[in-house]
Amino acid sequence: MITDIWFYVAAVPAVFFYGMGKGGVGGILGMLSVPLIAMTISPLQAAAILLPLLCIMDVMALIYHRKHCNYRELKSMLPAATIGVVIASFFMGSLPSTTVEWIIGGLALAFLGQKFLVQKAPSNRPSQGYALSMLSGFASTIAHAGGPPATMHLLPKTLPKEEYIATSVVFFAALNGMKLIPYAYLGELNASNLTTSLVLIPIAFIGVRTGVWLVTIISQQWIYRISYLVLLVTGVKMLVSGIFGSL
Repeated sequence: MITDIWFYVAAVPAVFFYGMGKGGVGGILGMLSVPLIAMTISPLQAAAILLPLLCIMDVMALIYHRKHCNYRELKSMLPAATIGVVIASFFMGSLPSTTVEWIIGGLALAFLGQKFLVQKAPSNRPSQGYALSMLSGFASTIAHAGGPPATMHLLPKTLPKEEYIATSVVFFAALNGMKLIPYAYLGELNASNLTTSLVLIPIAFIGVRTGVWLVTIISQQWIYRISYLVLLVTGVKMLVSGIFGSL
């Protein structure tokens, strides 16, 4: 188990905010988690420690949200996302996370620019949806960074608040289950990492419950505003980190 105090200084808020995202408030809030923890350990180990926690958070979030999932939308996303997971499995440990960051950051800002500057709704073509779903599966496997592409796919559909949150929750629960295979194959789900994950479970639980509670008091309009805002913040952060190195 990791005993470095600075690891936990970074990991506790990272896990808490990821849990809030899983609970439904800003589904891409957890984008900051891997970079934050990676300030104290390697990015791959940070992602490996987070993965079991994500699976536990998924179970908790599914209890609250699964009944509202738009399964038709989910079925259109999962096949391409699965391909993305498989492709990413061959690059894990060798592809610099900064490469993934600048690609996703650039796409996120282009998406926001198209919507708010050009005043034109982003395209909703099926081919674009498949590409974004595949990119989400790929980025999620490399660095748990699949949130922005999935958000770019779902936001233009203007689903009801409950469906938007629930579809994201079920989608990433499925992805995280798949990701256990390549992480286990690489030996990253070892005793030390799993024990460290176990210590952080209470923080994950508190984060998810906080997110679920906030969803009940926030309007649909504000859920979408928060999602766009977090997409902007993470897009800028990822683009800058990808170009200039991890910040």
